[in-house]
Amino acid sequence: MVFLSALRVSSVPSAFLSRVSKPVLGVAALLIVALAATACAGFDPGELIPPLSVGTPTAPAEPTPTATVAPSIDETPILMCTPPACAPGEVYTCPGGDCPGGCGTICAAPTPTPPPATGPLAAAPTDWEGLEGWLAGLWRGNVNPAAVRAALRQSGMQRSDTDWRAADLDGDLQDEWLLVLYDPSLPGVPFGAAGDLWIVNGDGVAFRYYAAPSSDIYEFLAPTIVAVTDVTGDGLPELIADAPFCGAHTCTGNYRVIGQTAAGLADLVVREPLAEGDPGNSIAMTFPEIQVIDRDGDGAAEIIVRGGTIGSAGAGVVRPRTEVWRWDGSAITLAETTLEPTDYRHHILYEANDRLAADDLDGALALYEAAINDPALRNDGFAHAPEQVYADISRFAAFRLILIDLLQSNVERADGRLAWLQANHPDAPATAAAATLLAGWAGAEGQAALCTSIEETLAALENPTGALSDMGYGNPALSAADFCP
Repeated sequence: MVFLSALRVSSVPSAFLSRVSKPVLGVAALLIVALAATACAGFDPGELIPPLSVGTPTAPAEPTPTATVAPSIDETPILMCTPPACAPGEVYTCPGGDCPGGCGTICAAPTPTPPPATGPLAAAPTDWEGLEGWLAGLWRGNVNPAAVRAALRQSGMQRSDTDWRAADLDGDLQDEWLLVLYDPSLPGVPFGAAGDLWIVNGDGVAFRYYAAPSSDIYEFLAPTIVAVTDVTGDGLPELIADAPFCGAHTCTGNYRVIGQTAAGLADLVVREPLAEGDPGNSIAMTFPEIQVIDRDGDGAAEIIVRGGTIGSAGAGVVRPRTEVWRWDGSAITLAETTLEPTDYRHHILYEANDRLAADDLDGALALYEAAINDPALRNDGFAHAPEQVYADISRFAAFRLILIDLLQSNVERADGRLAWLQANHPDAPATAAAATLLAGWAGAEGQAALCTSIEETLAALENPTGALSDMGYGNPALSAADFCP
């Protein structure tokens, strides 16, 4: 005997059913019984009752499992059904949970497996060693980050949502946890709190901002996350963090860029050390304003930092600047420096010195002349009398102009500048040095020996540069060694 699938009444228009009388339904019932009796004899009822065709033809329904009889050893029929053909992405399922021989199996979309539920965690450990193991275990266990953040907040190891970021820094398609962590056992200072920044992944703590925890907040100041973006153009993000330090009058930003290298996560900034012990792995700027943006559209963001001023009167008047740092193929380095406009004479002199050091003779010449001749430039800004500032700048600039004239083989112009010095500053050390330079000049190839001799003579004098030896600690201090580079 074969089980017949139930008729799909839903496929018959309701209007048709409403017109069927009760006697007709009775006859239909008798007919169904007769069909069931003849099924075992191999009779096909489809040959007797053709399919209904009412209104607009509809798409054929999915095949219904067809029952077949498989003989057994004891000759008792066993019900077996052929599963229907499923569409791509569908799977077999048994709606009622009981589908003997596959009968009743249907096609359906797979039910997504929900992530394991994670309940509230206990407060995070507050000791650094215990915290390391705790975080590593939770990351490897794929614990819900929201629960981890809540536990860190509960213990005081984090304070806000800005202390947590997640990003795939190494390209393994798994996010690292970027965590600003605080030491609740240490008191804070007005500009920050003690703490560290960790990057956690399957290796545990893969990167620490500081080599080890410290009880000295000034050596263990919790960084802040500035940005997580691609600054190398490799399609992976880098972490930009800042651990600023503030003195009595001035705050200095220290921006580090951490990214993936062949050796793992490491600092990417490279610059000249500012002092002994300085690792040269940060972008340092006083009173900084930072912007991280891909200005040229090459897929690698530039780090633009503006600042440079100092809040102390003892620093003098310092000229603001804007620095552009970018990836050079192997490191984040200083690519551009733009000085802000200024109306101070000593700023123009320093810029002229920089141009000469860069072998930009024409640019330096124009600025040295402006430092002497521009009446709109200011001579105040520090402890010296303005007239002294102007005189000392003019003498130094005139000496440098004579040097440029000689390098450009314009002896006649150099003679004229020396005459101006002798007329306006006859007793100045710069005037005597300029006369020696002009008299002993034998071409650029003999400059080194001549300059050494001039510097030795000037060094024997007391403060040959006058006010330029101290225009505030925020400005270069010029000495005898700076006359003849």
